[in-house]
Amino acid sequence: MAKTVVGLFSTPNEAQQVVTELTSSGMRREDISLVAKDDRSGESGTTGEDKGETKGAEGLATGAGIGAVLGGIGGVLVGVGALAIPGVGPIIAAGPIAAGLAGAAGGAVAGGLIGGLIGLGIPEEEAQVYAEGVRRGHTLVVVKADDMQAQAAADIMNRHSPLDVHTESAKWRQQGWSGRAAAEGEAIPVTQEELVVGKKAVETGGVRVHTHVTERPVEANVHLQQERVHVERMPVDRPVSDADRAFQERTIEAREMGEEAVVGKKARVVEEVRVRKEGEEREENVKDTVRRTEVDVDRLPGGEPRPHR
Repeated sequence: MAKTVVGLFSTPNEAQQVVTELTSSGMRREDISLVAKDDRSGESGTTGEDKGETKGAEGLATGAGIGAVLGGIGGVLVGVGALAIPGVGPIIAAGPIAAGLAGAAGGAVAGGLIGGLIGLGIPEEEAQVYAEGVRRGHTLVVVKADDMQAQAAADIMNRHSPLDVHTESAKWRQQGWSGRAAAEGEAIPVTQEELVVGKKAVETGGVRVHTHVTERPVEANVHLQQERVHVERMPVDRPVSDADRAFQERTIEAREMGEEAVVGKKARVVEEVRVRKEGEEREENVKDTVRRTEVDVDRLPGGEPRPHR
């Protein structure tokens, strides 16, 4: 089962040593790919804009730096050529990935390098990291191998101290890298917050009215009448008449009447308590902070400044 072994190295010289040792150990040169940033400013060797042409290995041997290093392995790896990759810039590629990128119109499609790395069996998320590493000037070596050769290739790469991509990618993110390469023509949204002030009802106080019953002593004067029966005896001297009904038993009652104070109560409404609210308006100055996306554009080396439209 074929496996993909990837190493990202700080300098082209380190990558060249890795490639040399890989081929010396029996790795097929057709299975080794190398990608590096082309820092030869002012030299020809980039792809044609429309045809996707690449310059051969003989054109890479001129000059110093990456050109001299890769020129030295032009006879070792297949398909060495110079390309222009949107979002990465001018690169030099060798091996199967070079042919793939040259076939994609010189890498003029968005994410060409990432697509080439995915084509070699690298997951997209990792391909984004490796493409960013190349953009930042590091050199990438990719080997397709079986199980036994894959372990040997990994051992060779580890002996040459490859970069820890997890540590590097975390550092890049702190520097503002979003974790993915920007495709050609991709728009970066500039967002800005606006202060929106609304209103909501909140309880600020109030009154509670409740009733209870109290008692207090009261007094009132009232005039009462009272009857008294008095019995009087008066001496008389006259003859008995029929009206006297002499010698008959008789009973006469005279009752005394009097008035008593009768207390009653009746309720009257003497006051009304009403609760009402009055509204008033006031103006309050609200202060806060809003955020806005600011875009800083850094000019990459090797390109001529072009006016923005």
